[in-house]
Amino acid sequence: MDTTTTSSIMDAVALEAAERMKALTEARAACVTGIKDGDGLIITYARNISAVCGEGWVHLVGKESATVREERKLFDREMGVPAEVLTQADKDLKAKCNTYWSRIRIAAGYNKKGNVSAALTIDQKNLAELKTMLNRILNEESEADSCPLSSDAKGSLLTAFETLGGDSSALGTKG
Repeated sequence: MDTTTTSSIMDAVALEAAERMKALTEARAACVTGIKDGDGLIITYARNISAVCGEGWVHLVGKESATVREERKLFDREMGVPAEVLTQADKDLKAKCNTYWSRIRIAAGYNKKGNVSAALTIDQKNLAELKTMLNRILNEESEADSCPLSSDAKGSLLTAFETLGGDSSALGTKG
């Protein structure tokens, strides 16, 4: 084998490896995009089920859950699950549907402890964070004057806290 042949073989191998890496990169990007898009679609679907069946639909039982059970059947049908699950492929698809349905329930507020937690608004999150900050400042002020800059900002934080609906009389109590 001469150097030209060896060089040609190495170039072909390098080209094939580069094509495989390019295909892998494209597949990864498509997969990640699909997952990100899927999460948004799952959240949207969960919100729409909540709009039709009510916020606590994940905990409905008996006659109250008839609408949710029907929606689940429609979901499975759209995913391609047959009425009778017979083959291993059917079982695999049904398992995949169960996983997606679980993700939909979680997006609607279900957690394993059995209680529903609605998504907090930005105002509710900010109120909770302001309460935490104000409690930290007030509790430090009562022990020592170790937070002079925070103490100066306390008035503005209190105003924001009360504007968002907070009760300033419940602040600063250790418990």
